[in-house]
Amino acid sequence: MMYMIMNSSPRKDKNCDFIRDEIIRLLKNNNIEYKVYNIRDMKLEFCDDCGYCKHKLGCIKNDDFKNLYNEFNQSSGCIVISPVYFDSVPAKLKLIIDRLQAIYASKYIHNKSLIDRNKKRNGFLYAIGGSKSYETQFLGLQIPMNFFFRAINTKLISSFYYDNTDQKKIDFMRIEDSLNILLKNIEN
Repeated sequence: MMYMIMNSSPRKDKNCDFIRDEIIRLLKNNNIEYKVYNIRDMKLEFCDDCGYCKHKLGCIKNDDFKNLYNEFNQSSGCIVISPVYFDSVPAKLKLIIDRLQAIYASKYIHNKSLIDRNKKRNGFLYAIGGSKSYETQFLGLQIPMNFFFRAINTKLISSFYYDNTDQKKIDFMRIEDSLNILLKNIEN
C-alpha cells in the first residue's frame, strides 16, 4: 500500500506544508508507505493540446509528469493538499489536471487505460482558504479536483476545508479529526 501526497502550494513552510507534515507523521506512525510530491519543485510543461495523446498512448512532453502516470497506477490512493487561489486551484496543480488529458484519451479514445480502472484507490482533499468563509469559497477548487480524482480512477472519500487561515493558524487541533478520518479510511 502506497499513498501519494501531492502538495500544490507554491509557498514553503506555510499551512499546506504543515498539513503535509502531519499527514506524513500519521502515515509513518502507522507503517503506511507514501511518496511526497511538492508540485512547486517539479519541472512541468503545460498542455498545449498538441494532439499527441489522441493518436498515441501517453504524452509527448518529457518532464517530471511522465513518472506520475505509473505512480498514479501503482498507488493505493492520493492525498492532495491545496491552497485556494481566486476560488480555484494554483497554477501548477491546474497544469497537472490539464495533463491528465493523456489518461482520459487512453481510456476513451484508445480503450487502453494508462491506469488500471479496476483497482480501488482512495482520494482525499485538503483545501486551505485564507479569507473568512463565504458560500462559494471552495467550489471553484472542488470542480477541477473532482475531475482530477475521476481521471486517475480514484474515489474521493473526503474533502477537508479550512477557511480564514490568514487570521487563524492551522494547528494540530484543527486537523486532528481529518487525520482520524484519513487513517480510518486508509486502514479499511
